[in-house]
Amino acid sequence: MQPALNCLNLKQFAIFLIACLPLVGCDSAKAPKSSVATSSPEATEGLTKVSLLLNWYPEAEHGGFYAAKVHGIFQKYGLDVDIQPGGKTTVVPQTLTLGRAEFGVINADDVLIARNQEAPIVALMAPIQQGPRCIMVRADSGIQSFEQLKNITLQIDSGRPYVPFLKSKGLLDDSVKLAPYFGSVAQLVAGPGYAAQGYSFSEPFMAKQQGVEVHQLMMSQIGYNPYASLLVSTEKYVKDHSDVSKRMVAACIEGWQKYLSDPKATNEVILAANKQGLTQEALDYGVEALKPLCFEGQDLSRIGQMSTQRWTQLGETLVDLKLIDRGKLNIQSAFSAEFLH
Repeated sequence: MQPALNCLNLKQFAIFLIACLPLVGCDSAKAPKSSVATSSPEATEGLTKVSLLLNWYPEAEHGGFYAAKVHGIFQKYGLDVDIQPGGKTTVVPQTLTLGRAEFGVINADDVLIARNQEAPIVALMAPIQQGPRCIMVRADSGIQSFEQLKNITLQIDSGRPYVPFLKSKGLLDDSVKLAPYFGSVAQLVAGPGYAAQGYSFSEPFMAKQQGVEVHQLMMSQIGYNPYASLLVSTEKYVKDHSDVSKRMVAACIEGWQKYLSDPKATNEVILAANKQGLTQEALDYGVEALKPLCFEGQDLSRIGQMSTQRWTQLGETLVDLKLIDRGKLNIQSAFSAEFLH
């Protein structure tokens, strides 16, 4: 699952980075190396080189981007894409704004929050249409709805927008103790009285592997439903490199179509790239759980689409929660459907 967006002020981040460069040397300013083996010089000759920074360690939520690399789809569109794994400290918007990567992967609420912090990020395609964010409760807890979240300890990232959203709906009262979530389901598995945040295609399977069935309370079903794993760039890059952006979007759409229909070869690469204990079984579960979130029925042609209505609804929600300023909200600039077919 993806981490919280680091809310570090962009200007402070830039000043800090520049100040540190003379001390640590030029190499430390470079982005992480790709987790996918690079092609031979002959294979990449004449291709446009760009980098894609992930928001988390390689998992199923990044499958379509890896599929475009694995199956030569990027190369088909004249691109040599360096996929850079993310992690707990990854700050995609600031990294893109500083020009250290051309493209990145974040969620829709992260886009609007970044823009509110003067990072001009623009979303180009949305592979995961329905938000995968959920609250996991033990099946033996008897909890079937958000309204029944009472007298428990909820492991959750309190800095994320869905926490004030839950509070605004009256779904987190004083009987719910909030505790930090560090990416482990150990407390949930250990005994009753705990619930935890998660992604529907990831953490529930982790709990099941450890012998505990969970019930998923989906945030999308109560009105918090941002697009996930968006391909993003900066306004300036898209304006200055329109053709590259167009080819990147087309390649990523085709990559996601390939991954959702035939994930085997791609999952082998993701498994090798992930150093956090990801298993083959978890990846197999993840891609099957992803399918209904990415498209309805069998219509793979709709992969990546975005609507003004969805973005507007999300923007209004974040304004109501006082997480972004209405004066800085510009939905038409936050996403572009120019390259979607």
